[in-house]
Amino acid sequence: MKIKTLIITSVGHFINDGNGAVLPVLYAFLVSHLGFSNFLIGILATIYNGISALLSPVITRLTTSIPKTGIGIGILLWALGLLLLGYSVSLASLPIVVISIIVCGFASTFYHPLGSQMLYIAFRGSSGTAMGINGSLGSLGRALYPTISLLLFTLLDDMKLTLWIIVLISVVASLTIFILPLKTITPIQSILSKRESPDKVMKISIIVLLTIIAFLRSVFQSTVMQFLPTFLLLNYGYQYNTFLGLTVTITYAGSIIGQPLMGFLSDRLGRRTVLGISGLGSIVTLLLFTIFPYIILLFFFGLFTFTGFPLLLSTAGDYVPRRSVGFANSLVWGIGVTGGGSIGPLITGVLSQFIGLGKSLLIMIIFAVAALMLILKLPKPKKQSKTQLFGE
Repeated sequence: MKIKTLIITSVGHFINDGNGAVLPVLYAFLVSHLGFSNFLIGILATIYNGISALLSPVITRLTTSIPKTGIGIGILLWALGLLLLGYSVSLASLPIVVISIIVCGFASTFYHPLGSQMLYIAFRGSSGTAMGINGSLGSLGRALYPTISLLLFTLLDDMKLTLWIIVLISVVASLTIFILPLKTITPIQSILSKRESPDKVMKISIIVLLTIIAFLRSVFQSTVMQFLPTFLLLNYGYQYNTFLGLTVTITYAGSIIGQPLMGFLSDRLGRRTVLGISGLGSIVTLLLFTIFPYIILLFFFGLFTFTGFPLLLSTAGDYVPRRSVGFANSLVWGIGVTGGGSIGPLITGVLSQFIGLGKSLLIMIIFAVAALMLILKLPKPKKQSKTQLFGE
């Protein structure tokens, strides 16, 4: 059951995060080919993340008893959103672009709280390591899709066809998730665990604090990644071609190593410690890149930055009874991570109109520093029972 859970959730993570990584590349296309402004790109990114933030707790409540099906629905909605995006760019229609981004934001709502719920319940005390392995597949999707999409665009010279090929991959993946059998441990079943009393309640104040930390981290981290292709185009003379995609891929590739590494370390050294190391690493590597613009620094930025799935969500699970893991993670990820991702690009888009994109991104570091300070306020979580990483 553990191996099947890991496989199914990893397929979902790969496709979900890969599709999400297409959007910043598309934003750069809208700027370079259709004349969109940075401010308008900021609004689009805000709409995308805002929809996900608002709907995440609701969607999780509705699908928490059928998490595998929920993940499949989310991937299918991704296909619809990208299909509409293909139409919108071919028509250069801003209204259809906005509608498409709304659908994509809705699609992105499903995976992270549901996937983390399945993994946390299946792996318990080893959830950090399991989520790290799973997150590595999500990172692989994020790393490959920018290069794949720009390679397809270079070969086809048609963004609509490029997006529609990605749509086909999403449809196949969603059908695979629907078809593969999996007997899951539901939150209702986990209530019966002898390790956990049924009257145990969620520590709301801790989850709220963790959500704020996730929000502040995301204002900085998500903003950098939403604008990275545009930043490289405008500030470092990159061209809209495969090399730009490779640079974004290298950035995301750092998390292919970073997610399992940080997840493993969190199981050994403690979630709070590794969460702090991750946040500090993101700040330092971005600052170094602005001074010494070597691509290898972007790799290390990715290694430290994309660790929210194994760190934030396993941390949330440590503070709540297992029946509440999905909902707690929907707050931390939906309101925290995607909420921060909706506000950050808007702030950056406005600031960039006055002080430029480079300086605007540096100002976002203030939010990352605030998140580091709040990590010190997190209490030590309860110790989780260890289970074998694989096996029944």
